[in-house]
Amino acid sequence: MNENQLLALWAEAGRHAVLETTLPVFIHLLQDRLPLVEVSLYDAGLEPFGLDLIYRWRPQAKLESLHHSIDLSPALQKSLLAWLAAGEICVSESADATPECLAVLVQEQGEDSDYFAPLALSAGGHGLLFLRIRREVFSSAELALLDALIQPLTVMIDNDHRLREIQRLRAAAEADRDTLLTRLGRTSLSSEAIIGVDGGLRTVMQRVGQVAPTDASVLILGETGSGKEVIARAIHERSRRHGAPFIRVNCGALPSELIDTELFGHEKGSFTGAMAAHRGWFERADGGTLFLDEIGELPLAAQVRLLRVLQDGVLQRVGSENSIQVDVRVVAATHRDLPHMVKNGEFREDLWYRLAVFPIILPALRERLEDIEPLAQHCIERAAQRLGVPIPPLHKSDIDRLRDYDWPGNVRELGAVLERAVILGRGHHLDLHAALGVQLLRPGSHDNFPDTAINESAAIEPLDTVISAHLKRTLTRTRGRVDGAQGAASLLGLNPNTLRGKLRRYRIDPAKYRQR
Repeated sequence: MNENQLLALWAEAGRHAVLETTLPVFIHLLQDRLPLVEVSLYDAGLEPFGLDLIYRWRPQAKLESLHHSIDLSPALQKSLLAWLAAGEICVSESADATPECLAVLVQEQGEDSDYFAPLALSAGGHGLLFLRIRREVFSSAELALLDALIQPLTVMIDNDHRLREIQRLRAAAEADRDTLLTRLGRTSLSSEAIIGVDGGLRTVMQRVGQVAPTDASVLILGETGSGKEVIARAIHERSRRHGAPFIRVNCGALPSELIDTELFGHEKGSFTGAMAAHRGWFERADGGTLFLDEIGELPLAAQVRLLRVLQDGVLQRVGSENSIQVDVRVVAATHRDLPHMVKNGEFREDLWYRLAVFPIILPALRERLEDIEPLAQHCIERAAQRLGVPIPPLHKSDIDRLRDYDWPGNVRELGAVLERAVILGRGHHLDLHAALGVQLLRPGSHDNFPDTAINESAAIEPLDTVISAHLKRTLTRTRGRVDGAQGAASLLGLNPNTLRGKLRRYRIDPAKYRQR
């Protein structure tokens, strides 16, 4: 192989393209110089171990993209990992000369020669190249050729990994965005009218108008599903920061080991897998607003580092000694009782004072019954538009039935129930009876059975006790399953995330019910 051909291969590796594009160039160079029978490429993950056949080429066949998992016994896994870590190329001219951990990768035995090369990837994992030629031995010139091609091939695989990770992150971000828009019933992230401004949210919106022009931290307190994110966005859109980013972070969804890197970012090489520098959510929200939802779920260790950023406007990325100045307004929200958590040592008192500069208490839906009719009409129209069916009428009897329900899931639950009612009514009417479920209606509602007797002398249990018992019964019935058509969330008419919040509140672990 001359220098121009090697340079062309390096140029191909430097294109930062996926392997489907770059790998044929590599194979073409080999075809001109070797009687190839097979070229296979494997990807070996380390934690946990996994070996995948990702590409295979054979003469008179196209390059196959397989992503086929290879099952190995624990002993063979250990042997293969040791061989990969040693980084020594294996050339076998007979099946007997091939180590067992590599021999299992060879589908057919014959009079051919096999070549196995470990590929050390920059992210810490390994690739594995397998070649077979129709001849008993490799010449020294052929082995030198393969040695020269190993490094550009490794770069190609590294580039492929990076591009696929970028695609995965982009898809995840778009999915999060679509989920947010769906939950809010919007087609874009632009502002929309808040229902209840002249009703049950009158006081809340007055406080929003007072605090929005300032840079003060805001703490929104309210039950799950009551619309805390909508209020946070209203604060941002009425502030001087409205042209800058509004970024939402669900603190309860961040794994404890990733909280620092997600919030504050990390430098390249600061830990295994840190292939590039990463800006955290605070840096991304610079100049705008960072909405920290479910702030009560943040671990104590992360609370300390968050406090410093709130106090000084300065952060340090993981693995860096340099300070970064940020200008971020923080709006936090929680459904939990933070003063009680402070008293129990579960939430830092100094962070509580820093966040609660301007608290806003968001009323539950059952406390703003005057908003149910306009909210219901809005939800029905939104559901009908999304489902592509006519908008069913909302009758006074429907409104009375909705007002008679407690709405533990608040506005989010109202939207889910009404969408279900639109589906069941096929756009012609609202089937609230089936959508709500008779078992969910409280005593005295319109849908109780006529012959239901109420024992007025029976002891009245605390509401939390009743809710906790009902959640446990539901989990027993679903064997601890929360999501899915037969999960507890579906039976209760709740969003799965809403149900998980309630399970945390009542300290109920679904895993305990999976063996029952």
